[in-house]
Amino acid sequence: MIKGCQREMIVMQTQDSTLFESAYFILRRQRVPPSKQDMVAEANRIIGVGSGYLAGKRKKGRRLWLFALGFACGALLAAFFILLLYT
Repeated sequence: MIKGCQREMIVMQTQDSTLFESAYFILRRQRVPPSKQDMVAEANRIIGVGSGYLAGKRKKGRRLWLFALGFACGALLAAFFILLLYT
């Protein structure tokens, strides 16, 4: 939540990313304005910390694969019991 009526915000637009269109950074109030290199380094650090988000998304594919494997095993087991009953 943004509190107060005067905040400094940096908007970074990108066109080469398939995931993000823009990023918004709201600066903290401080007496000495940060240098451009400090802001870029801090933005890269924040992005690096948030990169774990994509790792969590990859786990869903593994879960789906395990679900499909369990479903196939259950179907084979059910088919086996049906064959035992009717033969």
